[in-house]
Amino acid sequence: MPKENKTARQDLVAFLNTIGNVAADRVNPAFKSKYASLSEILDTVKAVAREHNLAVHQSLSSADGQVRVSTVFLHDSGEIHDSGTLAFIAPGDAQKLGSAITYLRRQSLQTACGISTDIDDDGAKASGSSPRPSPARSSPDVWWSFIPSDKVQKSIDYLVSKGWLTAGAPLDTLGNQYQMTISENQTAFLKAISK
Repeated sequence: MPKENKTARQDLVAFLNTIGNVAADRVNPAFKSKYASLSEILDTVKAVAREHNLAVHQSLSSADGQVRVSTVFLHDSGEIHDSGTLAFIAPGDAQKLGSAITYLRRQSLQTACGISTDIDDDGAKASGSSPRPSPARSSPDVWWSFIPSDKVQKSIDYLVSKGWLTAGAPLDTLGNQYQMTISENQTAFLKAISK
């Protein structure tokens, strides 16, 4: 039978309905937790996208001290589905920048595809029986990685007192303009939270 011609929208919907979650293939040594690498996500996404006449394309840009990753799906008809842009304050050195770009690409692609790499915890978080992760833990690809682990809670308290962060909110919810200010003045920030 001849293959049925579908519209770009129909192929995108079929792709999103077909793509499953991605297996976690790496371990984060800081958190002792598993995550899916960018290559695992790309391998999974590209294979399913190809079956639906789609290709994924991610582009990189920078502006206002931020690094930005945009994800789009290209259909063989020429139509483009824009899945948005994810931005992060650009870290100060090349190694951290590379980690941040990889992290942004993974998160952007997972979000665009509606996929998850969460590890099954057998309902522990939902039941409240698992311990809350310590705020002192930080991965090298987050904006606050320069803060010593024993000062993370002091940082949170300080940011709440300034009105920059809502009480009870994690550091990753801090607004980009505040992240940029702190990143550009790391020494002064560390001095302020040490008082």
